[in-house]
Amino acid sequence: MIQLNPIDISEWGRHVEFSEAYPEGARPKRIVISPAEPLQEIIRPSWQYMFKLSDPKYPEQFWSELIAYQIGLLLDVPVPPAHAGFDRMTGECGSLSEWFYEPNEDVFYAAGHFFYRDIKGFDKEKGTQHNLLTAQELNETFIGKDQIYDFWSMMLFDSLIGNTDRHQENWGYLLNTLPYSKSVARRKNEPYRVQLKFAPWFDNGTSLGYQIIARKFLQWDNTRLDNFIKKGTHHFRYAMDNLTQIGHIESMQFISKHNADVRHLLQLRLKQFDIEQFSVVMTKLVDLPMPKDARLTKDRADFIVRLTLRRLEMIMDTLNGNH
Repeated sequence: MIQLNPIDISEWGRHVEFSEAYPEGARPKRIVISPAEPLQEIIRPSWQYMFKLSDPKYPEQFWSELIAYQIGLLLDVPVPPAHAGFDRMTGECGSLSEWFYEPNEDVFYAAGHFFYRDIKGFDKEKGTQHNLLTAQELNETFIGKDQIYDFWSMMLFDSLIGNTDRHQENWGYLLNTLPYSKSVARRKNEPYRVQLKFAPWFDNGTSLGYQIIARKFLQWDNTRLDNFIKKGTHHFRYAMDNLTQIGHIESMQFISKHNADVRHLLQLRLKQFDIEQFSVVMTKLVDLPMPKDARLTKDRADFIVRLTLRRLEMIMDTLNGNH
């Protein structure tokens, strides 16, 4: 479901601690609480949301969060719902992202928590030791060998949206408690076992060519577009002995060579991506009656569609062994 009207948060509740500013990340943001009886069905009642503004240099950036959510739906990859919001009292416009776990009940552990433990002297500011090999080892320890399918679905998602900011604090695990059978519970003298699972892939706004200003992308031919895509990288490096950042397209080559089952899954996800539905969604977002200076322009929307579909082609070609 996609929203038909922008969401005014001016009368929403304020978080006790983070009503004015949230301490993490580069862009201005704050936590707000939805009404007990929201006006729009897409909003969860009495729930925390992150209201996040654009970088002042790139006023349309917050749309990337919304569009990334829609792409996640089309890929069948878990991404927190994100909507277009504004504050009538302050004039601010931004993305409104649903909190992805129950505050005070569920526990989220950012991957960085474990990278800092395992890698001595980890550079927390730049994350230069944030690497794929360590991530895979952590995932197998906490989730099991099947984690590779979900983790690489995230890598596919980030490659398709061109996300450059999946650093060690922008992904992680949710604590999951599972009941034992009665016999096992008696034997162990405890009713539950603790398991970690991946959190949804959140904070996706550093993507979709947000930093390219309109007068530039309107002039791009196909060669310029392809060069831009080929230069895109994940935040991840390969391993501690190879701290080169992994290219978005290169990562698809890497998994194709090392795991045929994962490659097949990623191919299926791309094949199910409904291109016509994506175009419909983008048209609806352009038509969304946001305040004038915060609307998604048709030129930007057309560029994002063109960029995304070309990325999809290049990724599929790579997974098919054509590159």
